[in-house]
Amino acid sequence: MIAAGMAVCMAAGLAMGICWSRGHIKKAVAQAADKEFTLSMEKGEEEEGSGPLYFSVEAQQKMLYKDAVADEEIVKEVCSKYGLDFDTVQVKDVTQEMRNYEEALWLRKNMGNCALLDEEADEEDEVYGISSLEIYICEIYAFGEGKAVIESMCKEFGINPKEAVISDLTPEQLAKIGEKAYETSDHPKE
Repeated sequence: MIAAGMAVCMAAGLAMGICWSRGHIKKAVAQAADKEFTLSMEKGEEEEGSGPLYFSVEAQQKMLYKDAVADEEIVKEVCSKYGLDFDTVQVKDVTQEMRNYEEALWLRKNMGNCALLDEEADEEDEVYGISSLEIYICEIYAFGEGKAVIESMCKEFGINPKEAVISDLTPEQLAKIGEKAYETSDHPKE
């Protein structure tokens, strides 16, 4: 048991290191790209379709929400639910609650046939190498309590998690599961 515990701790440490490294690299690349773009703009080297490959956080915040999210249908649903103007709302105006709802819509649309619990998962329903909501939550929040979170929330919702798939849950229920996973995990809180 000690060896298994050590392996889990080492895997968690590795995952946290990878996440930190990824974030650090993205930030450095975005800063370098913004700097290069700014210098080229100052020199008058702008070309049609040119621009930074990566955007800084500041640039991302000024982007239109519809341009920042790949799925237009999901953006329209979020805007409709929260009374936002699809054509003018910027990323900076989108709250965490709205992002959670966006993620829930994405899960229903792209992983709707996947089981809630990994023990019930079918490899045929795998999306991006993930076969269940449990695995998705454990990967996103880098912790191993996805099953417990799902079971406790499904009990609250009156749903049997062993028989349900992701599309059986409403976007609001999926958002609540995500919020509970975030609160439960050691994921860095802002």
